[in-house]
Amino acid sequence: MSSVSATISDWGRPTVAIPLNPLIPNAEATLYEIQCETAMVPVIVPDLHPKVDPKERSWVTCLESAVVGYVMDEWQRHAHPSPGQLRVAKVAQAISSLGPWRRAIQVGSLPFSTTLRTPEQWQALWALLPELRERFPDRPFAVRNVFPGQLPDNLPTDAVLLPARVTYHGDFRRRTDPRTANFRRDLNLFRKSGLKVLCDEDFDADRITEAMKLYAVLYREKYSLRGPDYRLELIEVGRARGWMTLFGLVDPDSGRLVAFAGIHEIEGLTSVPMLGHDMSQDKKVMLYRHLSASLAERSLALALEEEASSGAGEFKRIRGYVPQLEHLLIFPALCGLRRWSDRAILALMKKSTRQFTVDSMIASGG
Repeated sequence: MSSVSATISDWGRPTVAIPLNPLIPNAEATLYEIQCETAMVPVIVPDLHPKVDPKERSWVTCLESAVVGYVMDEWQRHAHPSPGQLRVAKVAQAISSLGPWRRAIQVGSLPFSTTLRTPEQWQALWALLPELRERFPDRPFAVRNVFPGQLPDNLPTDAVLLPARVTYHGDFRRRTDPRTANFRRDLNLFRKSGLKVLCDEDFDADRITEAMKLYAVLYREKYSLRGPDYRLELIEVGRARGWMTLFGLVDPDSGRLVAFAGIHEIEGLTSVPMLGHDMSQDKKVMLYRHLSASLAERSLALALEEEASSGAGEFKRIRGYVPQLEHLLIFPALCGLRRWSDRAILALMKKSTRQFTVDSMIASGG
């Protein structure tokens, strides 16, 4: 048992420890659900000596840099940088990777790209952080999925807030169809498609296996091997612990699952940290469009607000989603050999990103 595991286990708070490697093979970390006074706070502790190839290490459990996700992969794929630009980018990436990211203990995050939090969970998170830093002074800490308005008034002076990615907000609380022509057209096309909707209770082990294959082809084969290698066991644990529910679309003729979404939802907020669709089908079938429209129809029916991830930005913008700049909050270690180098890199990152805006991040592929 690691010193972190032993200390958390001996803390005296109600705590559940969930090793993540059996659920996500490219994640060498442990998730702790710590019960605080007002809410449960998840804490992800990455292994300091992982055996997973760095090129395949899951970025949601072991941060690669200040920029979450596979932005570098996407930039290289779509921006077609010159050899000189690519060399500069590689150097910047190498420098940033020397920072505290991979050793950082994530507070308030589930092993998803986006973790939603209630006001009570935010309150518990900010109260728990100082205690955790005192107990593990040689480890840096991170809080993902942060917007400036969610920061506490008494934020420690050594905390560094860095722009991470552009996400998208959709407001469906008025229960009326969105006014953009693209969204209205998508909803009408989906309603005429004949695709059958599957709810969470319709997913048995075979359906989940189908879903994970769709996810792997889209996120890990098409985008990046740093995407979490979610397995059926993760879905089973996530559903049992209330982290997520499943939603899918089935071809009425073949009975095959052609698209699905893993939905993370909490008190009127919803997000989709995992999805997939049959990449073998012709784009004219519009499966991604149908899945997006069916999820929007669900949000409309339940009057939800949606926090959508950074992918397919242009698609979301022309359908009425509002871009917003999400941040990563980093706390350097309080002691240890790398304390000062971490602080220096964080200061450099803060200075180099201070001019970043939503528009500049969109333009650069972030």
